[in-house]
Amino acid sequence: MKINKLEWVNVLWAVITLFVLGLLLLLDISRQREALQLESRVVYEFVYERALLNEVILHNFVELVETDYSNDVAIKRYASKLRRHYPHLRRLQIYQRVSVDQQGAHEQAMQAKGYSDYKIHRGSTEDQKSSQLLLDESSSNLFYPIIFADPQADSEPPILGEDGYAIRSNRQAFIRSSHYLTVFATTPSRFEDGAMGYQLLHALDPNYTDSTEAYLVVALVLSVDEYLPPLAHIPQGMSVTLLNEQGGDLVSRDNSQDAGGWLLPQLNEQRSITRFGQTLQLRVKKQLFWRDTNWPFGLIILMFSIVAYLISAQGLRRREEAQHNNLQLRIQLEEERDQLEQRVLARTQELVSRNSELRQQVKENRRLTQKILEVQESERRNIARELHDEMGQSLTAIRTDARLLQQYTSGDRSSLVYTAAVAIDTTAQRIYSVTYALMRALRPSALDDLGLVDALNQCVDSLHLERQGIELELQLGGALNELPEQLCIQCFRIVQEALTNCVKYASASQVCLLVRFDETEPYTLVIRVEDDGVGFDPSVQERGFGLIGMRERALALEGTFEVCSLQGQGTWIQVELPVKDFESEGFDID
Repeated sequence: MKINKLEWVNVLWAVITLFVLGLLLLLDISRQREALQLESRVVYEFVYERALLNEVILHNFVELVETDYSNDVAIKRYASKLRRHYPHLRRLQIYQRVSVDQQGAHEQAMQAKGYSDYKIHRGSTEDQKSSQLLLDESSSNLFYPIIFADPQADSEPPILGEDGYAIRSNRQAFIRSSHYLTVFATTPSRFEDGAMGYQLLHALDPNYTDSTEAYLVVALVLSVDEYLPPLAHIPQGMSVTLLNEQGGDLVSRDNSQDAGGWLLPQLNEQRSITRFGQTLQLRVKKQLFWRDTNWPFGLIILMFSIVAYLISAQGLRRREEAQHNNLQLRIQLEEERDQLEQRVLARTQELVSRNSELRQQVKENRRLTQKILEVQESERRNIARELHDEMGQSLTAIRTDARLLQQYTSGDRSSLVYTAAVAIDTTAQRIYSVTYALMRALRPSALDDLGLVDALNQCVDSLHLERQGIELELQLGGALNELPEQLCIQCFRIVQEALTNCVKYASASQVCLLVRFDETEPYTLVIRVEDDGVGFDPSVQERGFGLIGMRERALALEGTFEVCSLQGQGTWIQVELPVKDFESEGFDID
């Protein structure tokens, strides 16, 4: 198993290393290819500028010939000047089209100009042996002899009178130039000295001559070798070749090297140059050398890969050695985990049981709280009723007796009996007022006699909010008087406690009280109290039990209690109490 893992590591390391090195090499090749494209573009522009320059020279020469084609002296002077400025021009020539019928007259005319040996001929004997001459019958009907040449080489036979139309490489260019009256190039061929070259031909419009028979063709004899930059300007490692349409080599510059490029590819870039009816191919080759690549960076990556491999292999061995210990530890940990899970399960079951007991105790405490509140309200009502029935009747009887004593003394205010009777009546009246206030505090009579709405209004009036500078906004909605008795008394107590807190602690100027019964399912009694007082921090527990009492009353009825307050921004309390037995008591919500 160890051997298999180590073998996988070896394979993975080799693949990753080769991939990274190959990627670096591809990036270098791509960079060199872009550089080759730029360099080939420079060579292409050099060749194109040469071709454009030759065209400009030819046009200038054509303009001179069209101006005065018979002035051989001026034409020769201009031709010599052009060759001095542009050494790549081998010769400047003028051809004239001559038919078979015109051959004798043409030769006599040229001999009359001083060319005593002038004859139309088809080149030298050596040329006649070559494949460039067209010696068939059809070629003898038309001639294009040279009538001007600069320089005139000492050759036998002389260059003047040589028929250019008889040369195979010139035939197509003569035909096109004579037809279109523009520039066309002959097919590249070798000159007498073995160099490759061609001619640029431009036929003159006969309208510019004084004879309709004088069809002239101006020619530049050019060396192809001059089209390419000098070898010193070719970057090292690059070779440039100019090819003809058939792919044959015309001229080349080779600045490549043999050493230093092993295992590296050769980059090729080829462009087409189409001018003067001919298409030339420019091929640029560059051998990629190691010095052109980022081999130091690749070597660094290789060293880093080797170090990483050694570290990984060592780590794998250590990891495999530790697997056995880890397996033993894992077995031990699994045993301890099982024991821990059993303990957690037992503890969870215990907590669930205790939580269930606590829920049950909370429910029982809520029911006990509700029962205590019910008993408390019942006792208060009974005490209030006893005070009303017993104390009220007794005080009424005492006041009646005191009034009878006052009448018995016949209104004698100085009498001791009269004074005592008045004192008894006043004391009884004060006791009655205190007793009435105590009864109203124990049990609001309006709640039993008139309903919740009047009880709430009476509670608000008893606090005398206007005297304390508090503006109250009271909103009562829904069938409040039709709610169950227990719900009514708890609502009254909550509102009473909330308003009391606003008066005592809030220092508020505005209080909003909302008591609304939502008569749609689920039936809910909503109590909301808001003030703009000093507020408090609900998270800080105070000694008072006002909020606690309100919350316990709401929770005892299975309702909700919410309080929100910020220092200096007032307090907001909302209680929602469910009305469960609303329909069961037969009330009509409509």
